[in-house]
Amino acid sequence: MEHMAAHVGQALDCTFTRGEFQRRRAQVAYALGLKLSLVRVRGTGRKKVAKLVGDVAEDGFLYAPDGSDQVEYDRVDISAYIVDLLTIRTGLHWYRPTTEDYAAEQKEAGAYDDWLGGAGPQTTIDEEKEFPDR
Repeated sequence: MEHMAAHVGQALDCTFTRGEFQRRRAQVAYALGLKLSLVRVRGTGRKKVAKLVGDVAEDGFLYAPDGSDQVEYDRVDISAYIVDLLTIRTGLHWYRPTTEDYAAEQKEAGAYDDWLGGAGPQTTIDEEKEFPDR
């Protein structure tokens, strides 16, 4: 993933470092007021896919100037632009995930959760015995 992060970082004029995204290892950088996370996921057919996710990191978009946390802003989807930019600048094929890609990623995440012991109920065994209809 470090090799891919170097390509993406060069294309977006930022530097990726080790970090986390949703409790998973990731390469993380900051650019365009976004926290960019590059993670490896499984796509359709279990192929390895590098997924780039951007989260708003610019405080001006997160907190209102008067200090209240009520912030409204228009969403601007720049996915198509970023996909094209990465394809042009890295020479690699980038694309927006399909419905099938999202489904495959969810399936892989579920298998990973199962491997970790599953999410399971939020009750103890004793509580489940005491309230079997819960």
